[in-house]
Amino acid sequence: MKKILPILLLLAAVSCKTIESPSENGGEETVTFSVSPSELSFENADKTTKYVSVKSSGNWTAQPSASWMHVNPTSGSGNGSFSVTVDDYSGSNPRTGSIAVSGNGKGTVSVSQGSASLALKTPSFDGVKRASTTYQLLIYSFADSDGDGVGDFKGIQEHLDYLDALGVTALWLSPAHPTNSYHAYDVNDYFSLNPLYGTETDFKNLIDAADAKGIKIYMDYVLNHSGKNNAWFKSVLSDPVNSDYKDYYVISTNYLADVSAGLVDNYGGGTDAGMGDWHDLAGGDAGYNGRLHFVLDSSTKRITVTKSDAAVDTPASTSDWYIYCGSFKGMKKTATNIYELTIDISTDWGFLVCSKNDWSSGSKYGASSSSGPIAFGTPYQLYTNADNDKVGNIVFGTAYKYFASFDQSMPDLNYGNYAECENSPAFKATVESAKKWVDMGVAGFRLDAVIWIYQAQLKANQRFLDQWYQAVNNYYKQKHSENIFMVGETWCDGGHNGEPNNPVKYPQRGGEKDYYKGLPSCFEFDYGYKLQSVLNDRNVGDFVSTISQYVSEHKAIRSDAITSFFLSNHDQMRFASSLGQSLEKEKQAAAILLTTPEKPYIYQGEELGYWGNQNNGDEYVRAPIVWDAAATKVAKNGVNNKVDNAMLKGSISVETQSADENSLLNVYKTWSRLRNTYPALASGEMSTTSISDAAIAAWYMTSGSQKLLVIHNVASAQREVSVSDSMDKPVALLGTASTKNGRLILGPNSSVVFEL
Repeated sequence: MKKILPILLLLAAVSCKTIESPSENGGEETVTFSVSPSELSFENADKTTKYVSVKSSGNWTAQPSASWMHVNPTSGSGNGSFSVTVDDYSGSNPRTGSIAVSGNGKGTVSVSQGSASLALKTPSFDGVKRASTTYQLLIYSFADSDGDGVGDFKGIQEHLDYLDALGVTALWLSPAHPTNSYHAYDVNDYFSLNPLYGTETDFKNLIDAADAKGIKIYMDYVLNHSGKNNAWFKSVLSDPVNSDYKDYYVISTNYLADVSAGLVDNYGGGTDAGMGDWHDLAGGDAGYNGRLHFVLDSSTKRITVTKSDAAVDTPASTSDWYIYCGSFKGMKKTATNIYELTIDISTDWGFLVCSKNDWSSGSKYGASSSSGPIAFGTPYQLYTNADNDKVGNIVFGTAYKYFASFDQSMPDLNYGNYAECENSPAFKATVESAKKWVDMGVAGFRLDAVIWIYQAQLKANQRFLDQWYQAVNNYYKQKHSENIFMVGETWCDGGHNGEPNNPVKYPQRGGEKDYYKGLPSCFEFDYGYKLQSVLNDRNVGDFVSTISQYVSEHKAIRSDAITSFFLSNHDQMRFASSLGQSLEKEKQAAAILLTTPEKPYIYQGEELGYWGNQNNGDEYVRAPIVWDAAATKVAKNGVNNKVDNAMLKGSISVETQSADENSLLNVYKTWSRLRNTYPALASGEMSTTSISDAAIAAWYMTSGSQKLLVIHNVASAQREVSVSDSMDKPVALLGTASTKNGRLILGPNSSVVFEL
């Protein structure tokens, strides 16, 4: 082992005495007893031997105070010496002891041995942030400046020093537009801001103040859908035929037929939505209010409906056939294969026929894709899902419906045929709105749910995203020398590679990597899932080679590709919960993330160890920041007071963790500072090493002539590995580490970085 750490010792001084004793003739005889040296300092953790001299006129003994010190010989006579050998040491703090030497006098030798921890040689941080680390921030729950319990722009501005200390260079803000929800993904106006968050002046002040600290602002932009209270959609609701905005949304009077004919543009040429549903739009007459008589011929699966003045029937409690128009009404068997029922109905969507009073497979009968409205007195053919991929409602007249990939409160925007999407009014309007925020100083956009813009049809989505990026970027570059940053939420089944694929419904669904043909950056969801497995299974597997490969594949698709890596986000279980709230694992996750190449993201509260899942609502993974030890400054109203009060205590607060040098928050600060110090970490290339151990994740980061060796031990026990590179300059350490004869000894969940 090489010399590692000079140790400052608290040492007891040796006692050297001159002893006066009577002589035979009545005089006094002077006897001298001494031990030298009085201090032995073993400066590193190796097994090492040193020597002590004894001067004595008689017999003497040497007794060590601890078993890790070995004395040889333990006794002698007259002037002599003994050796002191210390064992190898793997502890993280220096250890001390003593050797008592006695004979015709007494002496003490103080002994110390250095810590196994490496002596860091990290250069001083010059204050220049070289990394491109982004902090995902929820406006509504980050910081409240006016006491209404909802986070706001001024609250963010008041805590820019905190974000600056985290070393971040950008903030991804949750949607800032007017909304009817706390989460704000139902945008009511792309050209204005939510008044709960502040004014445009407040927003501009935040942008300018952040820019002064080297922090850019990215807006979360929702292009797949708007909110139902958006003025565009309200216009369509009031007049779906003549509204100036009817082409902004996906509406149809016979959506089954339109889908079958390939006339629904946002299906990207496919015939299946993949996700979402059609919902009734005001303005049609699909429903009916009044008394009707139903006659079903079960042999031909035809139903005849007529208006009626007859007495209302009491529906059968059990039946072979039911009318459904909000509830199940049992039909009465009146002849062979004939079932009848007279009831009052009030429905705005029509009705269905069911063979059971539940929604089990095959029980539902309705309209086919080519069926029109029912005509009174005329038999109407029924179909099941076995006959058609999706049975529709039986309607009484023209019915306008709109499509929503997510909730019915968020109608999908319609960008027309993807081959000419840039000509659609919705495309032009959203680009114009983005230009407004670019003019205000916004430097990037996070694009929400982009695989659903054209219903998981890759080719269509690729072209749309490329066109939208180019339109906004061309405008941005009129005032800036660099490109605008834009990252897509490309959350695909099968992750990076998009497997398994469904060749029938989604011939070009693709994976996260494929969306680099449309955008310069995409979120790599696989990263967090893989790292979670690495830390929980305590096995690195192919993590290093896979991450390196991801980056290479993205660069091969486009030279300006920027891979966005993260642990978890606002739609997922908190990463701390995924790790079983193991603080050691959480700290190492931070160290691994901040030594990974490309662009890392820190999710609000992750740096404080927040936990939570979505069992009781998404709010529980979107918790507000606790700023003070008294836990009084918490924007709980921003998440409808749906919080885990057992978590949001002073012990987890920014104030408390800032004062604790061993806190998770300070781990994030330390490793973020390291990333900003070294260009090799901030923007370097990742490559694999020859280190082979199932629990060791090791890689090089290189930028120009600068090269770093990164090593993480994910095991629950100490690990010793052979390292062929120089370990003379350790610059970062989490946990414990020591070196011995060219080998590195890493403690459990410990990480180290060497400058080569």
